[in-house]
Amino acid sequence: MKLRNLAPCLAASILLAACGADNDSSNSNSNSQEQVGPFDPSDPIYLVKSTAWLTDAGISLHFLTNTLNEETVFDTETALAIPEYTGIAVPEGDNPDNAFYAGMYTSSVFRRYVVNETGVVSLGDEIDFSGVTSASGRNLLRATQFMSPTKAYALDFASLQIIAFNPTEMILIDTDESTEEIDTISLADIKEEQLPKTWSVFPTTDGDRFVATIGFYGADWSDSGDTKLVIVDSKDDSLATDSVDNCSAVSGSAKDAAGNMYFASYDESALAHQQGRGDYAPCIIRVLAGTNEFDDSYLMNMQNLTNNGRMAMGAVTGSGDLGYNLILSDAGHTMVTEETIAKHLRIPVWEFHSFDLTDSNATATKVAGVVSTEKAQGIPGGTISRILNGSFNHHELGDITWMAQIDVEETSSIYNSTDPATWSLITNKIPGQLEFVGRLK
Repeated sequence: MKLRNLAPCLAASILLAACGADNDSSNSNSNSQEQVGPFDPSDPIYLVKSTAWLTDAGISLHFLTNTLNEETVFDTETALAIPEYTGIAVPEGDNPDNAFYAGMYTSSVFRRYVVNETGVVSLGDEIDFSGVTSASGRNLLRATQFMSPTKAYALDFASLQIIAFNPTEMILIDTDESTEEIDTISLADIKEEQLPKTWSVFPTTDGDRFVATIGFYGADWSDSGDTKLVIVDSKDDSLATDSVDNCSAVSGSAKDAAGNMYFASYDESALAHQQGRGDYAPCIIRVLAGTNEFDDSYLMNMQNLTNNGRMAMGAVTGSGDLGYNLILSDAGHTMVTEETIAKHLRIPVWEFHSFDLTDSNATATKVAGVVSTEKAQGIPGGTISRILNGSFNHHELGDITWMAQIDVEETSSIYNSTDPATWSLITNKIPGQLEFVGRLK
């Protein structure tokens, strides 16, 4: 669902801002335009990132605001607009410079932006990974975790390596100083010659440890059921690995109250199984906190979350032991035929559900409180097959989890998803397709 039909005035505003910034020699690297604010130094500062699909390359919009509610105005003229489909990340822990990171789609570069106390954005520095990988900055950033202000790991799943870097100084970290070259953490030992395609996104952390899964596929991206676990201890860069052969296409993660990690498959895996092409049902596998292997006692078939075997995808952290995922609605379920491909179902026919992560035989409960945006064409309260959430301290609501809803082409919505029984709308006025919401200060 790309945003091709935005109102002409919005399109012109964004395009002019992005192009104007790109030609401004004083800000040629940061793509800045008119500044938002200034904010009072005592105000909170939130970062909201979306993508406007006004061009084939996309335009990434970064909004800074000192409020986050239904009255908040997201002005495209004061957004930081980058004319390509960038990745976005903000360190979850210590972030003294109010920094955020953009991973470029057309190069292997990360940009580090810093925001001062009144909301002024400036480009702090860049790091170019092209000396060690050909991966795009977007893919690398979507597979990065920040362990501290001086250490982060980026999983290069295509080249099977983990790249360590300093996210403040924006320099590579040599993980083996006995050689002259800058060394990365090699994952060559987990390579599968018969499964040349790999994919990974959204790793997690377990204390001081970086934790990620990599799916392995055939040359035609056929689902093999093979998933590898990689864990790096940030204290000494030591590596641990494990594998399963009964659950593939997993990425992202949810955590229960004990910190155990759950990795779930996505829409294409569910569709392949529904059509009889895939041997593996949409699944969730688990890694217990503090361990170095998959928990062989746990395997969830997500189609058993409902009583009629509807397609299901994803798992993200909810409250306590509850997680959230997307389950295809009854209306969407009737749309699936042998000719259906995944992009046909990337329309608002998916519904948010909660379930007990710890119970591999759990059943799901549909979340209440989600409403359709005006002009939405899907089912009531539906969303596209994209599950995005996070958590932060809201200056009025306290500690919350949030969930994105996308059901129209012009705007995206954010819900307060803290209460699994019913969610409440924070705003439905974010221009473009939402990717991130967080608090910088």
